[in-house]
Amino acid sequence: MMLSLPVGSAAPAEDLYLFVNPKSGGNKGQDFLQVPQPFRSSAEDAHPVILYIFSLIDANQREAGFSQLKRAADAASARGQRVKVIVGGGDGTVMWADTEATKAGIDTPSQISFGIVPLGTGNDFSRVAGWGGKNPTRILENDFAVLRKLIRQWSKADGRPHDVWNIDVEVDEKQGEILKVSGSEEAKQEGHTLTAPMINYFSVGQESKVGLDFDKHRTKSQTMNLMMYALSGLTTELRCTSIQHVGDLISSFHAGEDADAPLIFGYDEENDVPEITRNPESLMFLNVNSYAGGLGHFWQVESECGVSPPPPPEAIDVHANPGDGRLEVVTLPCIANIALDKVAHEARRVHSGGPYYLEFFGPPKGVDCLDAYCEVDGEFYHLVNPLCVSVKLLKTLQVLQNHEDEEMAEWQKWMSPSVWAASAQKGWPPQMAMDWSSAQRQIVSAPHAFVDGTRSIVSSATRQIHSALR
Repeated sequence: MMLSLPVGSAAPAEDLYLFVNPKSGGNKGQDFLQVPQPFRSSAEDAHPVILYIFSLIDANQREAGFSQLKRAADAASARGQRVKVIVGGGDGTVMWADTEATKAGIDTPSQISFGIVPLGTGNDFSRVAGWGGKNPTRILENDFAVLRKLIRQWSKADGRPHDVWNIDVEVDEKQGEILKVSGSEEAKQEGHTLTAPMINYFSVGQESKVGLDFDKHRTKSQTMNLMMYALSGLTTELRCTSIQHVGDLISSFHAGEDADAPLIFGYDEENDVPEITRNPESLMFLNVNSYAGGLGHFWQVESECGVSPPPPPEAIDVHANPGDGRLEVVTLPCIANIALDKVAHEARRVHSGGPYYLEFFGPPKGVDCLDAYCEVDGEFYHLVNPLCVSVKLLKTLQVLQNHEDEEMAEWQKWMSPSVWAASAQKGWPPQMAMDWSSAQRQIVSAPHAFVDGTRSIVSSATRQIHSALR
């Protein structure tokens, strides 16, 4: 932590930095920028805390904020400490802040511990880190009571490792394109490569196609966005002739940096090679075991293998951990499995490890191009004539883990025990027993609810799930 000595006080103060995307959360991030600066509060043990808040969008504020953070980080490093930096926005805003800090000359893996205020739609990074998925409200009310509570939690939180992966996508130089939604239309991106950092997940297939359609109808409301994602899933899935299938897109998938690395699955007419089973709709690379706002926990050691023959046990019988230098790769039969994962788990394990390399098929016979879709941390892309993708470990950050998360027991269930080992010493309660039976009966009795788009049964089940978590 960064300590300073406020005027008129003999006790050292802890300095915290909050960088906010004011447009996130339906402009809820704007509330933080109305807080008096610098904001003085106190930690749980009563030591003073000073919070400095800056906008990520305003260029002047952003530059001033990271310049000040650079001086604070260097001073903290000299004492063998880190500065706690909180990011207000969606999950992708974390990497935005990390990029800006790096530009300012800060070595983020060694000098910074990142926390987050969830202002996005799914907020999976925030959920796994224990900061919940709901956009905070009433920041300015009751003498900033909500903000003061957050400050106490930030001050108390400890860091844990969280990997950052680098995604490199290449498309054909002559006939390839990379498109991304701008406004309500797909717009061609410059160049024939896509390079992006990833902290949550990367995927190829139908799920990403749904996400691209959702981007065309994105709103400023978290609730409406979740509903629009479900509607996009419904309409996209009903276009049966255009559904993506992994076996029609990916020709080979390797455990290494290039096509000479060991084959995990592939296609070869002349030789026996490991093959993907059941030709699923999506291939997903998970750094956090949470998807679509906590609806899906796709990596489970009890689930079936999606490759035949299966990889060796050390490459598949492992628990998920966002800071262990490994990714968990799964297949998803269809996008309906996202909404129903907790009651009808269908995702299949493929491999745990990294780096990875995959190659695409060329265009089908008689067709000019192969269309594929991919996602990097909630950003969706349309790939025309893709060639290959490489996934490599970039660096490992420190992320603040909230010890007071109401849903902590849920995340303990889906993550490696090593993630929680240090926290167990802090007196966290034992894992709560969760009763899904009532929710399961409702959804299983009427699975057509998702297809019909009514969401009433799923919504009722979700309320019961949240009640069980409380």
